[in-house]
Amino acid sequence: MILINNNLNTMKGKCLYLFVICIAMAMVSCKKDKVAPIVEVEPPAPVVVEDSNYEAVANTFSVSAVLGGAKFDWQNPAKKPVAIKIKYVEDGLSKEKLVAESIDAIGTLTIPIGGRTSFSVFVSNVGGKSIANRPMAIFPELLPEVKLVKTGWTASASSEINDADNEFNGAENIVDDVKAPSLSAGAGTPSFWQTNYNAEPMLIYPHWLIVDMKKAEKITKIGLNAHIDANQGFTAFRLEGSTDGVDFNDIGGGGQKVFSPGTKQEQLFGVTSPVAIRYVKITLLAGSPYPCLGNFEAYARK
Repeated sequence: MILINNNLNTMKGKCLYLFVICIAMAMVSCKKDKVAPIVEVEPPAPVVVEDSNYEAVANTFSVSAVLGGAKFDWQNPAKKPVAIKIKYVEDGLSKEKLVAESIDAIGTLTIPIGGRTSFSVFVSNVGGKSIANRPMAIFPELLPEVKLVKTGWTASASSEINDADNEFNGAENIVDDVKAPSLSAGAGTPSFWQTNYNAEPMLIYPHWLIVDMKKAEKITKIGLNAHIDANQGFTAFRLEGSTDGVDFNDIGGGGQKVFSPGTKQEQLFGVTSPVAIRYVKITLLAGSPYPCLGNFEAYARK
């Protein structure tokens, strides 16, 4: 009886041991079988192939000189939309022309210019993601130079003789007709300007004259006529221009200009200005004690 009980106790102990082992194995198995978190993976972005038509169009661009401008031509046989931008600098200002969506098989654009101009031509697909750049430069065919009409022009001076007790040699005489007769000098004498020779003390150089053309013009040169008496002339001057009549800048290419008081014909002097100007200033620097000037003209390409 005792033996049987001992065997039963032994079997119970083994069963309990096996039960504990099974529980432990089950727990380990649960840990191993735990599901890992799901990580979403973004699908690769589709590769967009750019339409290369813009390059084909860019390669057809050409530029030619036309009267007063530059003419651009291009071809787009596929008639697929392209954007065209042409950048350039004129009169010191950055400018651009844009053809937003060109689909013409043959395109053209003319840009007005006054001298040699460099261009950057940009051609892109309409989205603007791909761009072809073509640098170009050209001289335009120049418009003819014409003498500007002086109607309404006025002139002022640092001094003048202009009264009934003396002579009518005021500054306005330089902007009348070159053949207009003097109201004070003898017959056959064209009108002219003269400094105030009655001033005390005597006025010394520099003397100046300012012409108001009443509107801004891109002038290319000026013309000056001396008074018929070479002994009352000047020999050197400075040439300046202004847009407002207050701030003047050199337009004569720098330095002094030489003037011949004994020359009867009109004397021409080139003008270099990045902008259109309304006022022209002539500063006399050397010459006779009482200098004169017969006439003023201005020229522009029109």
